Amino acid sequence: MTPAAPTICEPKAPSLRIPAGPPTEPVRRAASRAEVDAQAASIDRWRRRNRYYHDRKRDYLKFLIPRGESVVLFGCQDGTLLDALAPSRGVGVERSDASVAAASSRFPQYQFLTEEKFFAKCDDRFDFVVLDDVAGYIDDLFVFLQRIAKRCTPTARVIIAQHNYLWRPVFRLCEWLRLKRPSGTMNWLSRGDVETFLTGAGFQTIGVRAKLHCPGWFLGLGPVVNAVAGMLPFVHRLASTEFIVARPDPDPSEAHRRTASIVLTTRDERGNIEPIVRTIPDVGASTEIVFVEGHSTDGTREEIERVIAAYPDRRIRLLSQPGIGQGDAIRTGFTQATGDVIVLLEADQTSPPGDVRKAFDIVATGRGEFVNGSRFVYPRNKGSMPLVNTIGNWVFAAWFTWLLGQRTSDVLCGIKAIDKRQYERLRRNWGFLGVRDPFGDFELAFGAARLALKTCEVPTKYGCRPYGQPKSRVMQHGWMLLRMALRATVVFKCRS
Repeated sequence: MTPAAPTICEPKAPSLRIPAGPPTEPVRRAASRAEVDAQAASIDRWRRRNRYYHDRKRDYLKFLIPRGESVVLFGCQDGTLLDALAPSRGVGVERSDASVAAASSRFPQYQFLTEEKFFAKCDDRFDFVVLDDVAGYIDDLFVFLQRIAKRCTPTARVIIAQHNYLWRPVFRLCEWLRLKRPSGTMNWLSRGDVETFLTGAGFQTIGVRAKLHCPGWFLGLGPVVNAVAGMLPFVHRLASTEFIVARPDPDPSEAHRRTASIVLTTRDERGNIEPIVRTIPDVGASTEIVFVEGHSTDGTREEIERVIAAYPDRRIRLLSQPGIGQGDAIRTGFTQATGDVIVLLEADQTSPPGDVRKAFDIVATGRGEFVNGSRFVYPRNKGSMPLVNTIGNWVFAAWFTWLLGQRTSDVLCGIKAIDKRQYERLRRNWGFLGVRDPFGDFELAFGAARLALKTCEVPTKYGCRPYGQPKSRVMQHGWMLLRMALRATVVFKCRS
């Protein structure tokens, strides 16, 4: 009898406890919804408790977004902020059905959707896409931005408002002390992270606006700190809130289809009319020349009418300026221009008319949305600009460079260009500083900065005018421009 084989008792494998990894996307999304639902009923209470912070953020978004635009706001909460932006069409997006229902009940004139329903049902394109403190809650921000790119108009702006990650310990402490609404489960992103994602998803970052160095009222100390910090260099990285502004990558393939309007403001320029018409090049798919005549006494209007008849192959229009001053003439000509790209050229022949091609090409291809000429790159002809004007231009250029955070070498050059669609936005806010601009240059530059337009400079060779007298008055106009620059400093650095 064969003995039975010995039973071998193998040791039982120990039960290993595998630590749970990070939650999957559906679990994370469900947790995020639950957090939003739990906080929905207390939104008003937290907003009242931190009214200064919310009011300042609302006011700055209103500064960036003109009234009457189409806006989609991610992180709309109860819809109060969307309503404050006064959009022509407003869509609010939240992470939970409870928040959407509450916002829809409060503001039935707007559409409110969850994120899933927005991307599934809404195919419209918007002028402004705002992510209000939600970028850190999105499961895949890169994919999200790619989907957003398909819902932007060509001139759209994407505005991402987020907390500065350097403030994370401070905000966590405030939450522990119940001074701030709990932020829940989120990913803290640096501005560099967001800019990298934007680039890969098909956007260009126009700028990062740092605001609210002190996010609380603190018995009136907060506004003082923010006003002073806004004027100081090198402290912008310490602000609590960042507004990252981007635009969709331009499509240069459309450049050859874009038309041009060359606008010339004229007063007592009779001897310059025909020479400048002969030398203005045809640019784009078609070119119109728009003269805005400003109550001349030397026969300029009659000369323009004669030139129109003598050059029937050129599309030349004559407009009568209703008011006074070059600023009024610019607004008249730009408003009635029919081209896709508007180029300003002063009729005094101090800048080569051929340079309008440079300015047009930049805007037509989308490389820039606002172009300013610069007379301080090449040597200028002797006697072309008085010394006091030269010094004044240098001062204003340096001031603008500091104020707007972008290189500016000339402010009052007679060559400028802007996308017609962007000008219409700018026109609706013309005069927002409350100080009259006699030339229109500051209105265009400050308006472009407010709308976060992509700004470029082109060099031009500045010469002496062959006919007529300069219209600028150093003391009178200089004082008006100084007042406007001071007002802009308060608005851009302290209030907005």
